[in-house]
Amino acid sequence: MTNPKNRRIKRLLTAIIADLLVLGALLGGFTYFYFLRERDYSPKALESPTPAAASTASEATKAPASADPTQQAQATPEPESISTDTGLLGGKYTEKFNTGEVEQTENTYKSANVSIEVSTVTAGTESKPITYYVADIYIKDINSFRTAVALDYKDQNQGSRKNVMSTLQLSQLTNAIVAISGDSFAFHDGIVVRNGVEWENKLPLYGDICVLYYDGTMETYSQKIKRADVDAIYAKKPYQIWTFGPQLLIDGQMPTSFANTKANPLCAIGYYEPGHYCFILVDGRQKDYSWGMTYAELSKVFFDLGCKVAFNLDGGDTAVMTYLGEWRNQPEESSPRETSDILYIIEPAASSGQ
Repeated sequence: MTNPKNRRIKRLLTAIIADLLVLGALLGGFTYFYFLRERDYSPKALESPTPAAASTASEATKAPASADPTQQAQATPEPESISTDTGLLGGKYTEKFNTGEVEQTENTYKSANVSIEVSTVTAGTESKPITYYVADIYIKDINSFRTAVALDYKDQNQGSRKNVMSTLQLSQLTNAIVAISGDSFAFHDGIVVRNGVEWENKLPLYGDICVLYYDGTMETYSQKIKRADVDAIYAKKPYQIWTFGPQLLIDGQMPTSFANTKANPLCAIGYYEPGHYCFILVDGRQKDYSWGMTYAELSKVFFDLGCKVAFNLDGGDTAVMTYLGEWRNQPEESSPRETSDILYIIEPAASSGQ
């Protein structure tokens, strides 16, 4: 006769095994749905404010996704075709630009249309040091502010998956001056507009959204927005829309609280005024080098810099910055997590070849 105690143990073990199998199936489904699934997209060009702006449509609408970006770059207009109008900045900050040859150093880039200074900042304490990188960006033409999607470069992809690649590889393929990892839209639903091309428009949103318009202005919105709010955004003709967050500054003010208070590697964008932006990359999870930041700490950095809007992008192992085709920060891993997209700055004439 079977011992009642043994029967109870057997039932308990059976229940535990069943629970583990269910949990494994759920985790497997979650991993596939959010990290391994390669979704199909049907990119479509949105109406732009002017014919000139319409010409910035991404490679997805101008040529098959297999087109070689290096071949397209050969058709880039000559430098003399670049407009020297006052542009987005309205003639301000003339000292930031030049009228001759491009000047570049290990930390600065200056031309007639683009000015970038990349600085390294150390903060925190001896026991919890923080290192972050700030790219201060001035552009006269909105066409200098670009995004690149891995799917547009799948034939040049060195990885095993067509919908993601490293930020470094994407920055090199696009000849980016400075670049940061994006919102990794391939892993979540949301509203995705890249260079005036809509890749996705789904509600409810995965997170908050950040919108860059053709006139250089930037706004952020809560993930709780409704379809009517999205329609109003589209009526203003968005140039870029990212879905991630949270919002780090709202109308120049820091939010009163953030849900996540843990320090991590972070990647974010800031907006001062049309034509003046900044990228910030915070390294983290590296003892004796950089602890990382909380959202509240990064929000304070943007506030102290004087930004009006700031928005968090994909962080953690994804968060990286490149400058002139090389790593600028020091990622936690030797091969950071691949992403579906990057934000980058380039000369406006060169953008016609992207």
